[in-house]
Amino acid sequence: MKKWLKIILALAVIGIIAAFLVFKFYINKPHADIAAAKAEYTLSAADLWAQYTSGSAAASEKYNGKVVEIDGKLSSVENLADTTITLVFVMDADDMFGDKSIRCDMLPSWFAEAKTLQPGADVKVKGLVNGFDETDVKLSKCSTVK
Repeated sequence: MKKWLKIILALAVIGIIAAFLVFKFYINKPHADIAAAKAEYTLSAADLWAQYTSGSAAASEKYNGKVVEIDGKLSSVENLADTTITLVFVMDADDMFGDKSIRCDMLPSWFAEAKTLQPGADVKVKGLVNGFDETDVKLSKCSTVK
């Protein structure tokens, strides 16, 4: 009987150690620093838009979850109660159903710089592509690039 008790105790200790290691290295891993990350793709906003609108499945497979750097003419800066600032590159103006655009949600550390940007300015932005919802290509954790 003591032999079975030792085996169960050893398995319990191994299980606790395994659970700790999974938590430490998998669940509790630090977030990627997108502002410091190297962009996997560099292209114009118009090119990114064209790829998503002509074949969104292929573009989704290629860009979703990747860091990209885009450049283009800024259409507007949306400031939602100082909790979210979004840079908008309008690609297809539509009065009836709303503009179709590339929307870049800025990192909080870049809010001050984003507020200084003027519509019509040429801007380079780097961020993580979240996908395309048939009206907007969405990027998150964005920062401007000099």
